[in-house]
Formats: sequence, structure tokens, C-alpha cells
Amino acid sequence: MLTDTAPHPSNAVRFVLRGVATSLGLFGLLRLTWVASHVLLPVTRLQAGLGTGLFGAPTSPVEATLACSGSDALALCLGAILAYPVSWRARLAGACGGATLILGLNTLRLGTLGRAAASPGWFSLLHLYVWPAVLTIAIAGFVFAWMRVAEGPQALNERTAKGDGVHAWRLRPSQRFVVLTVAFLILFSVASALASGGSSVLSAGTFIARVAALILGIFGVSAHAAANVLWTPRGGFAVTQECIATPLIPVTLAAICAYSATWRRLFLGILAAAPLFAVLAILRLLLVALPGEVASPEFFVHAFYQLLLGAVVVVLAALWRHAGRPAAGHALAGIVAGVLFVYLLGPFYTRVVMSGVGTPLDDPQGAIALLPAFQVGLYLALWLAASIGAGWSRFFGGLAALGVTQTTGLLALHALASYAGMAAHVRDIRGWAVAGPVLVFAAVVHGARPRH
Repeated sequence: MLTDTAPHPSNAVRFVLRGVATSLGLFGLLRLTWVASHVLLPVTRLQAGLGTGLFGAPTSPVEATLACSGSDALALCLGAILAYPVSWRARLAGACGGATLILGLNTLRLGTLGRAAASPGWFSLLHLYVWPAVLTIAIAGFVFAWMRVAEGPQALNERTAKGDGVHAWRLRPSQRFVVLTVAFLILFSVASALASGGSSVLSAGTFIARVAALILGIFGVSAHAAANVLWTPRGGFAVTQECIATPLIPVTLAAICAYSATWRRLFLGILAAAPLFAVLAILRLLLVALPGEVASPEFFVHAFYQLLLGAVVVVLAALWRHAGRPAAGHALAGIVAGVLFVYLLGPFYTRVVMSGVGTPLDDPQGAIALLPAFQVGLYLALWLAASIGAGWSRFFGGLAALGVTQTTGLLALHALASYAGMAAHVRDIRGWAVAGPVLVFAAVVHGARPRH
């Protein structure tokens, strides 16, 4: 069967890698003390002042800090634009346009949040759901529109006819999905860090705890909610940011944006995402709070979203490569093989990887301990689900690359903990656990020849 693998897809892969590297470099630059104090803070205060001029004085005291600057979204947008292979004149024009768009939207964001400050409900809705969605869609839409304009219709047709990987990627939904997933995961991590511990997280947690208490009450379990804590005969269960924010969110949004053929489908898909993840968060809380004789093991509760996201990615890989019932069979075979690897060979493989990275890191939920075996299991599951006819050399090459990223990443975590006193958030570890094998798998697939 025909696939959408491009003849020379390495250009797309290089673009993704350059984009990620450029974005991370800009992130680091904007975090420098001098830049933050002499550039970002004055710009943020200017945006807050303009927002006040447009919407009026805040109804309650609101402080515009560096977290409100929009610098992370700016770094992500400029990273993609500056990495795109067109003339530097076009890149600089796109960078100026993107910066203007983001700073303008952020000014509107600060103004509307100031006006909504007196109403916790409206403030949480705007801060947690509306503005993150608006910024995400605006950045993605601007970048893709700029790509088309920067190349021009004639150049686009010529490069596509020649099989250029970058343009083939831009025209193929599965390849757009990979790139959007990377971009949204970065933006998701930034947004999660900015919202950490905020009132929006508390409001969402309170809603989830109340619904879970209502459901347990219907089934005869004594339960009640106090703020974001669900109380049952087993004790209290707090709904924290880790219970709400899952890497499955950016992956789902990437799939919706990549595969929506019309604006109507795009709108309906994004609209349906919020209740979907609310249901998943409630389900996860119920698994934790169930009576002891039926409760799931703690490991599966903590890794709920990670395991679910891995299964979803495998199913998507099977659907991308196959159609109908064969897709279900390939997805099931991949998941079974991945689970067997983690269960049978995972402990041995984890010991091998961990032996080369020094003393164990602080890992209360076991996310780091699960990562090596889970990533290999997911990579194997993706390979079998998609049935890539690229040969064992490519399979083992991807496996070796995955091992290198694991060792390098764990060494980096040790360095941050030892020399900077910084510890990676468990959410980021679980996101890396899924993103790593997916990106390696995508590189292997798009480096293979089309299969007929």
C-alpha cells in the first residue's frame, strides 16, 4: 500500500531539529538575568500599561511579572521561523511579524485578565483555557501561513514536484503531526510551568474533585470535596497540576490541527478536547480513591496518562500505516510486544542504562526508573504497529539512537541536580518518556523509502 513517506525526508527532520535547537537557545537567552531585567521586564510593563489603556484599570490588583511577558511563546515561534530553509530576508520579516503578533496578543491577554481579576471563575477560564488555546492556534497558524508566503506558490510547486522533504512534510498530515507535536509539547511545558500553583489550577482541581465526589456518592461511597481535595473513607486525595496537565493534551491538539480538513472540524475538535481531558482527570482520580479492595496499584495511578498516551500513539501509528481491521491487529500486536519487553527484559535493560549515569536521582513516583524500559517498549510497539519495511539495520539504528538520548538525558539530569540544584518536573519526565521514542521512530520512518 502507498504511504506518505517522502523520498528525501531528511530535510524535514533537520528542520525539526534546527527548530527545537533554536527555540531552546532563545529560551536560554531570554532567561539571562540582564536580558530579563533590562529587556523583558520593561516590555512586559509596557504591555500591561497598554492593556490597561485598552480595557481600563484592573478590577483587582494584578502584578505583571516576567511570567506574563510571553517570552516563551515568542522563543518557540521565532525558533521555528529562523530554522526554516528560506532566505534570511524572509526569515527576519517572519520573525518581526511573529513578534508583533505575540506581543499584541499578550497585551490583549494582560488587559482582559486585569478586567477579569475580580471574578475568580472568569479569570481561571481565561487564564487556563481561553488564552493558552488562542496563543497556540495563533502561533501555529502564523508560522504555517508564513511558510507558504515565504516560498511563494511557484517555488512551492517546483520544490514539491522535485520531492523536497520540507515541502513534502508540509503537505503530509502525518509529518505535520510530528512537527506540531514537538512544538505543542514545548509550549505545553512552558505553559504548565507558568500556571504551576496558580488559581487556575486550583479551580480546575476543585471542579474535578466535586464531580468525582458526586460520582462516588451515586455508587454508595461516602465522599465529599473541599476545595481541590477529594475526601473518602480512605483519606484525602488532592487534585494537583500533575493530575490535570498531561502530555496527551498537546499530542491530541497536534493531531486535531494536522488532520482536520476544514475549519469546522478543527473548531469542533478543539472544543471537544476540554471535556475529554476533564473526563480522563476524573477517571484517574476515581482510580485513586476507590476502596482498597478494588483500587489500582499506585504505580498505574501515577503513570496513568503516560501509559494511556503510549497506547494512543501506537494505535495512531497502526491507523496511519493500515486501514480497517488490520490496523487493530497491528496495534494490539505492538502493545503486547511492548508490554512483554517492559515486563520481561525491562528490569535488566534499566540496570544497564542506570549503571552508567551515577547515583539514583530523586524519583518519588518512579517516572525516571520507568523511563528506559518504557521508551524501548514504546519504540518496539510503534515499529510492529506500523510494520515498517525498512530493514533491521534501521530498527537497530533507531534503537541505538534512543539509547544515546536516554544516557545523555539522564546525565544532564544528574548535572542539573548536582551543580545547579535543579530537579526535572515529573510531568516533563513522563513527556520525554513518550516524545523520545516517537521522534526517533519518526526519523527512522521518514528516512526509509516509500513502501508499496
